[in-house]
Amino acid sequence: MRDLRLEVVDGVAMLVIDRPGARNALALQTMDELDEALETVRVQRARVLIIRGAGNKAFCAGGDIKELERMRSESEAAEMAHRMRATLDRIPRLAIPVIAGLNGDALGGGAELAIACDFRIAAEHARIGFPQITLGLMPAWGASERLASLVGRGRALSILLGGQPVAAPEALRLGLVEIVVSTPTFDGRLQALASAIAAAPPAAVAGIKSSVNAVQPHRNPELADTTVEAFARIWADPAHWEAVEKMEKRRREKR
Repeated sequence: MRDLRLEVVDGVAMLVIDRPGARNALALQTMDELDEALETVRVQRARVLIIRGAGNKAFCAGGDIKELERMRSESEAAEMAHRMRATLDRIPRLAIPVIAGLNGDALGGGAELAIACDFRIAAEHARIGFPQITLGLMPAWGASERLASLVGRGRALSILLGGQPVAAPEALRLGLVEIVVSTPTFDGRLQALASAIAAAPPAAVAGIKSSVNAVQPHRNPELADTTVEAFARIWADPAHWEAVEKMEKRRREKR
């Protein structure tokens, strides 16, 4: 794989998004590789999966805007969104726990990936946020329903409509992440947590995840079509592209 690194050691699968030049953003190739990696993990019978970013600045900065902005039509946007939503919906269907290791910022599509995982451990300097609204967009990969399930309807609306990233300690209070640790201890704590789960009897671990999913499903495929159709219309709307141009102008002015 070009954009991801996957290693399985002693039952712990470590999947690293390794695109430092793009703050570990998701290009179309990365999205394909993520789906491929999830299938590999399932086949290899790992006992726990960690998804994290390379380095310590970004877990995943979202979709790679430089590449994705080449897609202008509703059909292209819908195809991408359906594909990535289906990939993220594979995570709760895995029999093993999937931990999002927030080594740095999880923004936009990166936040969607993070909350699709079973739970999250964050370094204290990390942030998580959904800035799609600042680009005239909405989440398309299932984040709206997952976020409402995690933090409640009102908080979900506040987070999505506000568009501002939330620092790890506040994210812990809101229920966006489950564990926050000091930055120097992050790698060790993440590995220790995963190793402890991997050492437990697999049938018990799978049973716990399955029983929790039965009470509160972490995927709602019946909502996909409506959400993706709305997203695709908004993607093709001139207001979205005007917002993108304003953002790029601000970036150029800061250089």
